[in-house]
Amino acid sequence: MTLLLTTISAEAAEHIVRIISDYKNLRMMFVPKYLEIEPGDRVTWVNEADEEHNVITFPDGYPRGADAFRSPIMTRAGERFSHQFDVPGTYEYHCIPHLPMGMHGLVIVDRPSSHDEFHEPAPAEVKAYRDLMMQWFDEGEFELPDHRERATID
Repeated sequence: MTLLLTTISAEAAEHIVRIISDYKNLRMMFVPKYLEIEPGDRVTWVNEADEEHNVITFPDGYPRGADAFRSPIMTRAGERFSHQFDVPGTYEYHCIPHLPMGMHGLVIVDRPSSHDEFHEPAPAEVKAYRDLMMQWFDEGEFELPDHRERATID
């Protein structure tokens, strides 16, 4: 008697998030702004205009054990950035140049993270993030709310 084992694996999905520059309404946005996916899925952000955009996680805006992500600045329509999500939880991201305009988004992988499941950044990580922000903003123009405060914003 021969025992045959087979493994059925679901193929990872790719999800597209459009990076929109809505000049008529003076809005910059990710569409969709909120996305629910499965572990192993990939999200690809696509810049739809000749406008400077990027995609970056908040330093405390992703689950412990996961990797932060940061795209380069995309300046042309059609430019893309992809990230594969393997660790379940909540990922909060934004566009640095347009964060004051409310350009941020959320990816939930499998289930939302509880407050105590978020990455706790080391001081060097917070400094590196702040240094990036200061390339775009003046001193005092930007304050970093933590993930608990962001949960109550928009």
